[in-house]
Amino acid sequence: MRHTTEDNTKNNVRCLRNVLIRLDDGIHLAADLYLPVAPGKYPVLVSLYPYRKDDRMGASHEYARGYFAQHGYASLLVDFRGTGGSEGVCKFNLEQEGADAAQVVEWAAAQEWCDGGVAIWGLSYGASVALAAAAQRPPHLKAIAPLYGTSGKREEGSSPGGCESCITNASWLAMMLALDLAPPTFQDHEGRWMRLWRERLRRLERDGIRNSFDDYYAADEGKPKGTATERIDIPAFIIGGWRDYYPQAMVDAYARVAGPKKLLMGPWLHRFPDLLPRAPVDFLNELRRFFDHWLKHEQNGVQHEPNVALYVQGAERWKYEREWPVARAEMQNLHLQPGRALGHTPTRDESGDPYRADPTVGTASTLPDSIQLGVGYPLEQAEDDLRSLTYTSSPLEKGLEITGSPEAILQVTLDEGEELQLVAKLNAVAPDGSSTLITSGWLSAARPIERGVVVEYRIPLWAASYFVPAGHRLRLAIACSDFPFIWPLRTNPTIRVQLAGSLVQVPVVPESAERIGEPALPIPDPAVNRRPWHVPADPSIWKVERDAVTGAVSVEIGSTSDLRTPTGATFRIQLSARATTPATRPDAAAVHCEGRIDVRLSGGERIEVRTRSRFTRDTTVMNGEVTLDGCRLFTAVWR
Repeated sequence: MRHTTEDNTKNNVRCLRNVLIRLDDGIHLAADLYLPVAPGKYPVLVSLYPYRKDDRMGASHEYARGYFAQHGYASLLVDFRGTGGSEGVCKFNLEQEGADAAQVVEWAAAQEWCDGGVAIWGLSYGASVALAAAAQRPPHLKAIAPLYGTSGKREEGSSPGGCESCITNASWLAMMLALDLAPPTFQDHEGRWMRLWRERLRRLERDGIRNSFDDYYAADEGKPKGTATERIDIPAFIIGGWRDYYPQAMVDAYARVAGPKKLLMGPWLHRFPDLLPRAPVDFLNELRRFFDHWLKHEQNGVQHEPNVALYVQGAERWKYEREWPVARAEMQNLHLQPGRALGHTPTRDESGDPYRADPTVGTASTLPDSIQLGVGYPLEQAEDDLRSLTYTSSPLEKGLEITGSPEAILQVTLDEGEELQLVAKLNAVAPDGSSTLITSGWLSAARPIERGVVVEYRIPLWAASYFVPAGHRLRLAIACSDFPFIWPLRTNPTIRVQLAGSLVQVPVVPESAERIGEPALPIPDPAVNRRPWHVPADPSIWKVERDAVTGAVSVEIGSTSDLRTPTGATFRIQLSARATTPATRPDAAAVHCEGRIDVRLSGGERIEVRTRSRFTRDTTVMNGEVTLDGCRLFTAVWR
């Protein structure tokens, strides 16, 4: 094992920086290792990311890895190949990254400080790698804990329902460009960091920057490529958020994995559950209990608890279930009826309701937390409802718990236009008329589409758990846009939704005669600083503007993060994305992104990274500039 430096011990944790892990092809991955101070052999918790262990990702994981080391675990945070302090070229290919992760598992198991047991856990991309590595079945991998991830299938990420993701892809690619251009912030005395940085800049200048999602969500013979999660036969603790980008992917992964498993679904965005304002949970405590049982063989009751813990929005409470999907859920059919009504009785009315697509619909939806803003909960839906085709039920006579994955089945005719995508949203409407988003679904219609012909479209909506009180109503909102979540169509088609045969299927969970119970999940201690590297920064931006004259809409998001690392570097990253679409020319929709990284290394060097990018549905233009101590070091434009 090679490492560059060892931090002074503190809080009974020993830190080894820039441990180099040699892979079979000769590439060295860089990792930081946190160990208990007491000598001995420990189970190892591994996390792998493309987001830089020495600053951005290290800051996110600092509290967690210290916490685990204090509770008797070695913690290994690893940079992907081609990112941060690691060698090679990053291709954003889960098959490659899963193979690398499997090698890291076996390397860790062979070290003198490991007792032979290894687990992988991580959030977002780190969750996807945990699933990919587990599917490869490395011998010493004993458990995984993925949070808010995906198995890599197109419909789970870059192309929900075949519709192309908009602001999430754009802002993620812009962020990755800025991170790629910045130097490693850990400076070894031998100058390895500078050699890596120079080679990375040369590669970017020589090869350009590709749309990484083209590799990440590659298709193989027309079938979506992704991790074979059904091959996972080790214990898995899967954590997801109803307001995250991947709720369906997480519950689907839970349903497919073959080993012992747990599922925890909260009302969360794309951030650690202990940092969010709604129903925060000390998830590290829950992970530790899971790992204590499966890696340390402690009989702590984990194996006797119900496997599924869900937060029911609306009722604002936690509950246990024994499985997912919930076996006792009953699918209720709510049919589209004349007068824009929604009811239990199907209609024979063969008339249809016309709708002219509005590309500005969607600004009140859940905003993907793609650049770690901590914002994104859905806004009040009334404005989007007015721009959609809506069908609303009578007030409910008694409360209704919707838990599962709804589906809209629509009989649709394309009256004008050449292309079609459908968006279906299930909302809860209060007596005062306010409308709350329960869940959404998207579907891109296969081309060519014959005009004037009724076609049945089945639109799966993402998994949710939501209680609608008595006196409230259910609403199905139908549109052709969910901007800026997905790109609008190039034109505004006119469709007709036929009432006969059109309905939404809603999974309703009746009150159980057998009380399964409620989980006693710990709440984070507010006195604990869970972001020790962070310094106060500007608040996040989330702004929606609509031109009253033209109807054009823009959505702007942005964030600033200021870090001070233990090695003496300072790192400030500012990211922003602004998505715009005209009402009458959706083909002109675009996303403009800016990134700024300001670094001062421990040796005193000052580096400034500046990026600007423009994305449309079909084109990308990105440019970047790097200065070192005020002198221009690099500049390039990629188209």
